[in-house]
Amino acid sequence: MIKTIIKIGLVIVAGLLGYNYFFGDAAEQAQSREIVGKAKDLGKDAWELLKSERTKLQEGKYDGALEKLEGLYVSLKDRAGELADSDALDRITELTERRDELEKALKDAGGELSSEGKRKLDDLTAETEELMNEMETKDTPH
Repeated sequence: MIKTIIKIGLVIVAGLLGYNYFFGDAAEQAQSREIVGKAKDLGKDAWELLKSERTKLQEGKYDGALEKLEGLYVSLKDRAGELADSDALDRITELTERRDELEKALKDAGGELSSEGKRKLDDLTAETEELMNEMETKDTPH
């Protein structure tokens, strides 16, 4: 419900902004152009942030990611047990095994993941986030 309200609000704001941008008086058009310019700057800044974080990931900034994932899996396993969600427990077990394989590969490679290993870590992180979102959805009463 809140998501719907937020979406409707965003559509209304975008509609008003578009209308004022093209059909408003001079002051409204100037204000709309300023807002659009700020939105473009925000988009550029967000893109730069993502690129810099990706670079840091490639440089090994997140060497502790595997340890953080291990702690996260323990928490998720506890939560899945509370929800009695056997599917989630199975997925957590599978993700934990993949994390253990990556940890072994990291140790075997002397502390540096290969490009394939980094891709696997990215995939593992994405799948973990997806599982977390699914568990959150199941936990939320409708």
